[in-house]
Parts: sequence; structure tokens; C-alpha cells
Amino acid sequence: MEREERVTFPNDQSQILKGVLHYPAGSTFSAAAILCHGMESNKESEKLVALGRALAQKGVLALRFDFACAGESSGKFEEITYSGEVQDLKAAFNHIRRYPARKIGILGSSMGGTVALLFAAEEPRVANLVTIAAPFHPEKITDKLLTREEVENWRRLGHILYHGRRINVSLLDDLKKIDVPGAAKKISCPVLILHGDADETVPVEEAEELYAQLRGPKKIRILKGADHRFSDPSLLTTAMEESLAWMTQHLQ
Repeated sequence: MEREERVTFPNDQSQILKGVLHYPAGSTFSAAAILCHGMESNKESEKLVALGRALAQKGVLALRFDFACAGESSGKFEEITYSGEVQDLKAAFNHIRRYPARKIGILGSSMGGTVALLFAAEEPRVANLVTIAAPFHPEKITDKLLTREEVENWRRLGHILYHGRRINVSLLDDLKKIDVPGAAKKISCPVLILHGDADETVPVEEAEELYAQLRGPKKIRILKGADHRFSDPSLLTTAMEESLAWMTQHLQ
């Protein structure tokens, strides 16, 4: 029978990250997967919990964890950056490598998907990737959500309120440093891109751009009517089924 275990591990800033491991039934497994949440989510999201359990049922050790500044992990939400989350994912990857898994895949939703791309570009041991509604041009999100005056005030004040939560200007600075298109060109592992054509936050064209930049085995699945959060239950189910099939296929 599958079981779950709460785990903790540090990132490179000595912050404590908290996660949940889903163990397959029996004592042996040869593959593992890391599940990465989005900006305003955490490891307890319904889709990550469901995926963790489904992967364990398929014989894959699955880790869902909270990035620093989210959920139960150390840090404040206002300190969030893409580069910081890449380091958190590195810590999660190193943690799961302590277990007897020959292959490790990564699934990321929204910001977590972009973080997974940035990490995989520098880590050749990643066996496969799944991105769900991942921004290919995260720097454009601020232009879409904020006026020029609001961005200027963000820089002048050193912070901004986003959905009632403070975010420091370090995120704005970080968006200028990261290079998602450049990272995509470096990725050689198989990548599945899932995106909705009704995504109100990340235009579907960004998924198509990502697909065009990838050099290795790849597949893109555009789900008609799906928004950024895949709030339609039937479309979410489809996305989860596609994710599970891709992960298990490329972790064998």
C-alpha cells in the first residue's frame, strides 16, 4: 500500500523547505518525480496531491514541496523570486537523489513550470518535464497586470501589493536577469507542454513559443476552453491524465 511521509530539507540560504513524499507500494522503485506549485499556491493544491498519489500508484516516488516563502516553508511571500525558487528546486532535487531512483522527472504549474524549465537547463540529470500554464515571458506579466506608473511606484517604494500581499522589488529585478528562451534551448530531456487557449494570465502563444524553442523530444497539448487555473474539472482531469501518462512513460 502507498504511504505518505512529511519531510524537511534546507535550501542554499539555510531556509527550511517542507514537503510530502508519496511512496509506492512495496520497498522498491526506480523513478521519482518532483511536483512544483505556482506563485499563489502550495504543495497542498488538489492537483499536486492527486498527482502525487497517482504517481505512487504507478510505482513512482513523488515529492511535492513548498518553495521558500510559500506554504509551510521558511521565508516571507514578499521575498519571492524565480532565481530563488530555482535554488529551492535544486535543493528538492538533491534531496530526492538520496533515494534509489534512477530517473527523476519534474512537473511544474504556472510559475513552478517556468522554474522547472530554468532548472532543467542547468541540470542534465532531469529525465523529463511537464509544464502546465507556464509563463515563457514572465517579464510580460507585470506589463499586463500593471500600468507603467504602478511599476515605477513599485521600484520607487521597493514593494507593491499584489492581491493584498506585499512583493519586494527584488522580483522585478530578477525578471530582468532570467532568460527563459535561452534556457529552453539548452533542455534536452522530453518535455510536455500543457496550456489552455483561454488562459487569461499567460497567453497560449507563449506555450507555442516554448515548443518552438525546445530542441529535444517534445509534445504540446492546447486544451480548448481551459483558463490559467484549469478551473473546469473535466479539463483539469484531462491535464492530469496527460501529465501522468507522460511522466510514467519517460521515467521507465
